[in-house]
Amino acid sequence: MQRTYQFFIFIAIFALSFQPLKGAGLLFSRETPQTYLDLFSGNDISFTNSVTISFDLSILSHESFGQIWVYEDKAAPYSFAYIGRDKSSSSFVINSLSDKKQFLEIPVSPQTIGARKWLHVETRLDFQHQKAEVTIDGQKYLLDGITIPNPSKANIIFGANIKAIPEVPVMVIKNIMVRDEASHSFLFPLTESDGNLVHEAGNKLHGTVVHPTWQINKQFFWQEIGTFTSSAAAGIAFDEPDRQILVVGDNNIGKFDINTLKLTEYPKETVGTQTGYSGEAIYNPDKQETYFYNLADIGGQTGPFFSTISDKDLPTRIVSPQFSNPLHHHAYFFDQASQSLYIFGGYGNYQYSNLTYQYDFDHGAWKEIQFTGDVIYPRMHTVAGKGPVEGSFFVFGGVGNETGKQELGKDFFCDLYLFDTSKRTVKKLWSRAFPDNYFIPTRGLVFDSKKGCIYLLCIDRKTTNASLHRFDVKTGEHAIVSNEIVFQTNCILSTAYLFNNPKDNELYAVIRYSEDNNPKAKISVYKLNAPPITYQELKKWNTDDDNEADRAYLYYIIGGVVLLLILCFAYYRHRKKGSKQEATAPSVPEDGVSVDEKSTDAPASTPIKVNAVYLFGDFQVFDTKGNEIAYRFGPKIKQMFVLVLLHSHDGQEGISTNKLSAQLWPEKTTTSAKNIRNVTINHLRNILTDLEGVELVFLNDKWKIVYGDNFYCDYLKALNIAKMLQQVHSPQEQEEEVKQLIGLLQRGTLLPTFVHYEWFGNIKINHDELFIRIIEKLLPIVEANNEPRKVIVLSDVLFSFDGMSETALTFKIKALKKLGQKAYAQSVYDRFQKEYQQLYGEKYKENSLEE
Repeated sequence: MQRTYQFFIFIAIFALSFQPLKGAGLLFSRETPQTYLDLFSGNDISFTNSVTISFDLSILSHESFGQIWVYEDKAAPYSFAYIGRDKSSSSFVINSLSDKKQFLEIPVSPQTIGARKWLHVETRLDFQHQKAEVTIDGQKYLLDGITIPNPSKANIIFGANIKAIPEVPVMVIKNIMVRDEASHSFLFPLTESDGNLVHEAGNKLHGTVVHPTWQINKQFFWQEIGTFTSSAAAGIAFDEPDRQILVVGDNNIGKFDINTLKLTEYPKETVGTQTGYSGEAIYNPDKQETYFYNLADIGGQTGPFFSTISDKDLPTRIVSPQFSNPLHHHAYFFDQASQSLYIFGGYGNYQYSNLTYQYDFDHGAWKEIQFTGDVIYPRMHTVAGKGPVEGSFFVFGGVGNETGKQELGKDFFCDLYLFDTSKRTVKKLWSRAFPDNYFIPTRGLVFDSKKGCIYLLCIDRKTTNASLHRFDVKTGEHAIVSNEIVFQTNCILSTAYLFNNPKDNELYAVIRYSEDNNPKAKISVYKLNAPPITYQELKKWNTDDDNEADRAYLYYIIGGVVLLLILCFAYYRHRKKGSKQEATAPSVPEDGVSVDEKSTDAPASTPIKVNAVYLFGDFQVFDTKGNEIAYRFGPKIKQMFVLVLLHSHDGQEGISTNKLSAQLWPEKTTTSAKNIRNVTINHLRNILTDLEGVELVFLNDKWKIVYGDNFYCDYLKALNIAKMLQQVHSPQEQEEEVKQLIGLLQRGTLLPTFVHYEWFGNIKINHDELFIRIIEKLLPIVEANNEPRKVIVLSDVLFSFDGMSETALTFKIKALKKLGQKAYAQSVYDRFQKEYQQLYGEKYKENSLEE
């Protein structure tokens, strides 16, 4: 126990010393008019004994010169400046503005200068002992003999200053803190995204900035940093060590330098003819080589080629590996550890592909690689990128279908797979409905291991513009984390690439705008600071609440530590009392019902996993051997199966051919829909052979699913129970059926991934209304039987159908109060009231807690 106390005391000390800083920063530019920050808006602040000025600083260029700050005590002003002579000689200088002989020059390491490189700079002006102490990343420097009066009254100016140096270095400053020994402390995180005010974290005062460039905007808004022309089908790659965008054209290589923003072109043999549009380029930094390849062009304009272009003075190696499929819009991945190049998917010969090929550098040939594991449907417009471990890569999304046949139409995929090249396995990580509009990923997937997410540059199908998307690797949670880049073109040669520069924490988007019958393409390069943020996150930087959150966060830590200490002490006292007095009251989780209490009401039945279909929650299908085969149901096959099944129960005759086609292929002509429908029917019938007694039949001009007594469907079972409970006079007598129904409905809503299908809307409405009526009928009966725990479960199920159900709210609050959970009842009511106001724009008037 003593060790436990010591541990929490250590955490408390750590929390008390913690100062959360998260400013994005302010850019000071040399462009006229230059930026300066008046920290106290022209007001002098009184400091006693000393003043400490600290901040985070990034000097963007060696060849830079100018003022960083001036401490404007009228009697003895002091200056801190940067002098950048060249890459090998630069320094900071602190000096008195009234005594030119009093100064200190501090050398600066060339490695610490450059974009996205940060120094922590702290200067303590000690009035008592007449010295200045400058600390730069832990290294201290001392200047004796300063003559600042004690106490001192001064304003502090950052940037260009006509009283000292009217120039400013190209720099970014954030997290400015000013403090003295008399409890004066001011923190300016520089979290703003617009305006001319800077906010002190405690909201004591505001500073003023002239001609600001707020850095946080560069984490959402793309900055165009270069535009030039190239061949219409130029290969695009990124040389990360030298920070260069490589553009491989017709016997020409262009190198766009990210630092200088200049394009340099070199004549270099690449390939004799380059008119195919599946060509891609990859840079290998280990061998300083660029690989440029093309697969067979179906129009006969080119044959397949693979060029190895060396940075050194070596001839280009060009081979012509046999390949009969152009595989346009495939994904590619270069594994640097094994020096292996893989391609996956693509489109050609009227087929979508789900094959994986590896290039054999020794023999100059492509070879197919077989992967086992989860099934990934054939697709094009898919994208690959480095995975979490060596030899692994992610594959995201695309356009295709489960058969690979173009004539059967196309589905848009929003899913993520992980390929392991060493084990040769494929694992499906998740699949989800599209968040909003359909979009297509472009080339380049960036994995952020620290945040556990991937970034993709995607084309919106409605606007045809490009923006950056973020997906959580584990959950698929999605957000758009940039503004749009205009990308309105119909030419198949046009495309976009996403590259990552981890050393400088920057992302680059390269857009190749091509036009039909135009031998030249326009290349535009854009930059975005990492980590990218959403528009909502960008706007939060300006709110006072967000500044207060920094301070509140510290209080939460301290409060949490104190709470843990109390709990540990209580637990220690409880243990000493012995086992006779253990746990007189069960713990209560978020839903207000203890684990022991819940277990008494759990459904008695065990989930059936043989010859069964589940429609509540995740779509699941189990064959006669108990194998899960839902993966075999492609999107259209799944829709057809569900649509026909929902028209086949309870005496229904089925669904007509015309209605089936109109629901599933509304955009197709009659002939086209017929062809696709027949193929889909054949696939569905083939899958259903793995289920016993389940068939798709055409009877009396209608399609119907027929099934025997040994077929189980959770939705059909729930419907039968619900209709039986509707008819009986006393549902409380059907206790076992009520338990079964609750267990089924707790699994989830009916096919949540189907909500965006138009035909599903009316079916879901009728389904919801039926079960809402049943639950509303059961609630007063269960309440009258004095079963508050079951009331809470039923109320939560009712909330799953109708989040604004006043009936569910009333019964749940009564049940919680009966169980003595008044605090939780209040939180349920408060949450309901908040959501009600957000939805209807007015406050919920009834107060169930006052009953």
